[in-house]
Amino acid sequence: NGSRRGIHKTTRGCVCVNVNQFIYNGKRSYDDMDLIITETPAIVAPERDISFTSIPGKSGDVISDNGRYKNIEKEYRVTAIADPFDMPLLAKKITAWLQSEAGYGLLSDTYDPNYFYYARYTGKISIADKMRLLGAATLKFYCKPFKYSFEGQKAFSITTAATVINPEGCEATPYIKITGSGDITLSINNASFAFVGVDEYIEVDSEMMIAFKGTALQNNKTLFTDFPKLSPGTNNISWTGAVASVEIVPRWCAL
Repeated sequence: NGSRRGIHKTTRGCVCVNVNQFIYNGKRSYDDMDLIITETPAIVAPERDISFTSIPGKSGDVISDNGRYKNIEKEYRVTAIADPFDMPLLAKKITAWLQSEAGYGLLSDTYDPNYFYYARYTGKISIADKMRLLGAATLKFYCKPFKYSFEGQKAFSITTAATVINPEGCEATPYIKITGSGDITLSINNASFAFVGVDEYIEVDSEMMIAFKGTALQNNKTLFTDFPKLSPGTNNISWTGAVASVEIVPRWCAL
């Protein structure tokens, strides 16, 4: 699978060219932690959250779509490259890295380098000595259901009505900053989002479903409950009111 291509022993253990590795919370599994992915990870698709209800006297359950996807689990089979006397120290280092954060962190790998997941390491870490210089383990991460493109994390600004293309097959929940004042209505396709009494600017996080300005909540200045989303394909964006610019981080995502 290419994960061991170009491995040559040195005093460090090996020099690896084109090594497959994952990146979690800003650290690379091989470059920083001496861990190489030894098996191609499985492609895991999220399960839609659907409830089935049985009704007496009625054949066939009633299906209720809860409007969401469940989290997924991603696994990496890895090998640790270290001298035998370094293995206990390396295990402590890996443990501190994977278990240091309580919330979600960014997870990506060299198999799908254009995307990342929001993930949390779960389970025990067990790195067993193997073949004198090698230790092996399976590392499991609990991930939000969507994978996000790095390209979709880049902000862009528009100063007049514009068309934005969502290149993915899933609805995106963007961050939007509207610079302007007074009463403003933002329109995306056939949906309208009204704001009242905007002072200089207002920010919207559709993932968190909040409006704010810096650290101050501004939900009291919104006249909507469904937050802006960017549909797959074409999105026509316009507005009314005193608006200087609209900045968008689209957060393109895929299953």
